[in-house]
Amino acid sequence: MAVSSARADEPQSMGVQLDLEPITAVPPGTESTWATEVHLHLEPSAGGFLGAEGPGPRIGWGLSLKADFPWVTARMLTVARMVMWVLSLGALGSDAWLERTPVSIQVEVFGTRFSDTTLLNNGWAWGGGLGARAHLYERPPEESVVRNVWCDLNAQLSSRGFGMDSALGLQLSWGGLVSMGPFIKFARVAGVNALFGGLSLDLGAPPGGPAAPPAKE
Repeated sequence: MAVSSARADEPQSMGVQLDLEPITAVPPGTESTWATEVHLHLEPSAGGFLGAEGPGPRIGWGLSLKADFPWVTARMLTVARMVMWVLSLGALGSDAWLERTPVSIQVEVFGTRFSDTTLLNNGWAWGGGLGARAHLYERPPEESVVRNVWCDLNAQLSSRGFGMDSALGLQLSWGGLVSMGPFIKFARVAGVNALFGGLSLDLGAPPGGPAAPPAKE
């Protein structure tokens, strides 16, 4: 008993205490679903190659399936906020610019076909890519029929080697999770430059995510 009493009388260590709740807390009314964590984009397109290669016609077609992952960027930013806050011993607080970012990581699979069979592999190329998608302008569907203006940039590995593509497009709301809009894309596939235009069908939650269910009384 004497030992316990002596320990109780010892002064407590006044170490630095960090409350991580302001950094890791989820904003009120935010509901995480598959539609907020993954956005899918199906992009059929048509166009032609830009070089002087080959004697045949310049017509080409393309089809891409892309998925971007807002949750990856959100969790990366959460880690960054925690590190900055811990290093500053809580002095920096919660930075508003880290609350939301218009950029998310994106992956894609694609196929490209040119009518000139002297290009690529008898006119064909297919493969995958990794890049990023940015929303330059974004509005909830109840505020505007224009959901967002977007652009992306992807590094690609195809059946014919390395390449890249970059697109600029417009999304128009067709409901809570569905949107559609035109886009224009520059692609370089195995040394062949091409310009495509097409229509993107998009599936995913609009800005702010799905509305939270009403509280039960």
